[in-house]
Amino acid sequence: MQNVSVVIPVYKPDKTLDLALNSLKKQKFKGKIEIIKVEKNKGLAESLNYGIKKSKYDIIISLHQDCIPSSNDWLRKLVDPLKNKNFFASVSKVELPEEFWKKFSFLAKILTAKEQRIITPLMDEKGCAYKKSALVKAGLFDFKTFRTAGEDFDMYFKLKEQGKIAYPDCKVLHFHNTEFKKRLKKESQLAEAYGCLFRIYGTKMTRWYSAIIKSIPILGAFVFIISYPY
Repeated sequence: MQNVSVVIPVYKPDKTLDLALNSLKKQKFKGKIEIIKVEKNKGLAESLNYGIKKSKYDIIISLHQDCIPSSNDWLRKLVDPLKNKNFFASVSKVELPEEFWKKFSFLAKILTAKEQRIITPLMDEKGCAYKKSALVKAGLFDFKTFRTAGEDFDMYFKLKEQGKIAYPDCKVLHFHNTEFKKRLKKESQLAEAYGCLFRIYGTKMTRWYSAIIKSIPILGAFVFIISYPY
């Protein structure tokens, strides 16, 4: 039987967090579920590390406070691949619901248009499972190099060196409300992160040339404009 520790970094939460917690209670999962809400006013990566260190089970689940599992068998599907000794992490698909996205301002829609579909990320913390031993071996999330973003892709490369990463058929719904100015700041943070990632991993990155473009906000803006579903 697999037991899991769910780490949820919390910062100025809204009702979505309650919906996420309620969904966790309804999961069709035979193991024990430990829920760790980290309300330490730390950055995302540092909050995750704090929760990992406090956890008592060997499988860690990262879940964002604005992400809700899309079904009651989400946790089971996410964790099952880790029964295989060759797999060290498992990644959920992510969807920004269309009806939620339609409420954004026009400019905010442009900057988030690329997310208005079901995405299978290489790795992010919105809904992932990890073997705790693999995270510890990787040195946990690097919050010093990646101050505001990028620590998830950094962890992807570190875990790939240890073994395989699974992409099961499970999904979280991402209800991240945003405004144009707030999203513009986030894109600036992502640009910094892509720059750091390329400096460290170079052409090892999938579509490394895209990382170069994304690390330059002015050029990267064209990607958002052409991706908007006019």
